[in-house]
Amino acid sequence: MKQFFFDKNTPSLNYICLKWPISKYQVSKYIFSEYKKPDLLKLSLSSLKLLKVKYNKPLSKTFYKLAKQCNLNFNNNKYHNPHHSKAVLIVAVIFAKKLRLNGYEAFLVVLISLVHDMGHQGKRVIKNPYYQEKKTINALNKIIFKVLLNNKKWKRIERILLNTYFSIKPKESYDKVEKIILNADISSSVFFGFSRGLSQSRKLKFEMDYNDKSEVLYKNFLEVLKSREVTCY
Repeated sequence: MKQFFFDKNTPSLNYICLKWPISKYQVSKYIFSEYKKPDLLKLSLSSLKLLKVKYNKPLSKTFYKLAKQCNLNFNNNKYHNPHHSKAVLIVAVIFAKKLRLNGYEAFLVVLISLVHDMGHQGKRVIKNPYYQEKKTINALNKIIFKVLLNNKKWKRIERILLNTYFSIKPKESYDKVEKIILNADISSSVFFGFSRGLSQSRKLKFEMDYNDKSEVLYKNFLEVLKSREVTCY
């Protein structure tokens, strides 16, 4: 059966993974397109299906609530917006597929990559580290804790979300889900070529009130990636 990149205006994740890395160019065009808001619910459910994670109607409703929350952008944020969620979700799923994650671990990749910046709706609060990450944690807790998790599982998710804070390097971790999320968060902006990465760095520079050149911020991204282990580029 012939595979196509798009299925009802949403990229076929199965096609992307089968053709990877040849499909990288097509993926980048979709990831960096901001013509209209992405269908984050469809992308999430397609991701679960690709990674062979079974889900029921209650879980679908939970992802509906999360996708709706992630599609908000009250402050017209140029970097941390639904398109960033879209990008990190797709890249994280590619990593998870290549690393053959399944079951609960695969479920966590989809969940956390979708929501990792759910509370990031404005400029970084420089004087208050982890401010946006804690907002994400609180918002996520209200939606999923009672439905899906126990305290041990929640603490793991909380740790991963806090470690997405770029300015402070997290401790070395052997958690595969954490490695996928942290690397997808950065590589979704920079490993599609210099021009794409520089464009994203300019957007993030404004948000962070970064005083140096955009090229320096881009190089910082690359250095962070080099310091981490990613096996599926």
